Amino acid sequence: MTSENRLRVLIGPCFLLGLIYLVWFVRYPIWQSFGFIEPVFLLLIASYFIVLILSLLFLKKDAKKLLSQLFKIRNRTTLLFGLFLAFLFQIAWFSVYLLIGGKLELLSFPSLEEYVGYAFYSVPSAFALYLAFAVFGAFVEEVTFRGYIQSRISSKFGSALGIFVATFFFSLQHIHIFNVGWIETFFQTQFISVFCFGIFVGYFFIKSGEDLWSAIAFHCLMNVFNVLLPVKAASEFLIFNHAATIITFILLILLLRITYKKRNFQ
Repeated sequence: MTSENRLRVLIGPCFLLGLIYLVWFVRYPIWQSFGFIEPVFLLLIASYFIVLILSLLFLKKDAKKLLSQLFKIRNRTTLLFGLFLAFLFQIAWFSVYLLIGGKLELLSFPSLEEYVGYAFYSVPSAFALYLAFAVFGAFVEEVTFRGYIQSRISSKFGSALGIFVATFFFSLQHIHIFNVGWIETFFQTQFISVFCFGIFVGYFFIKSGEDLWSAIAFHCLMNVFNVLLPVKAASEFLIFNHAATIITFILLILLLRITYKKRNFQ
């Protein structure tokens, strides 16, 4: 492949990431103007809907397969396996976290601790919107970063680079580049988790034969657990969180290698 052709493969994903940042940039000042939490979640859902439309347009233009093929449920067993992996992650992560010396704290349920700075109109409605955003956001991200970006890069450069580029872009879209303080906090607290998550889901996507619904199932249930589980890591050292995350995803990757040992990986 010539350098020009390689560049063309990257143009679509890079342009899409730029458009996502544009959506986030428009969203941020509107977000800050709300006094209640429900409009915040509605705005988040609306912004992700715009990203979904953009991703589908790029898919329709650049992908070599029909959208109906991309969204076809190929293997219900693999889809269920994705749900099982999400359950297994919770058990493994908390077990590893406690074994290496971490501490846990029980929370009230439902918990909206991340949004304590906002006034509540109705906790149940806010929590329902939070859950809806968690599920819809996972769906959109998988369509965007696995369904479009990873598939496009992998088709030209191989699976390994496809996973890395998609994970890199997936991590970047979590960064609010217009808030310097938030960027610093993100790299201190979330980057390792987000990056490891992206690597694992990308690897699972490949091992499942690029079954998008399997990746969606895993991601959605992981987000549901993040919303519903009334427990959080309480150790003062973030190294415990990072170590538990890295170890758990390594264990799950080893499980995938054993489960799909007959599937080639480039």
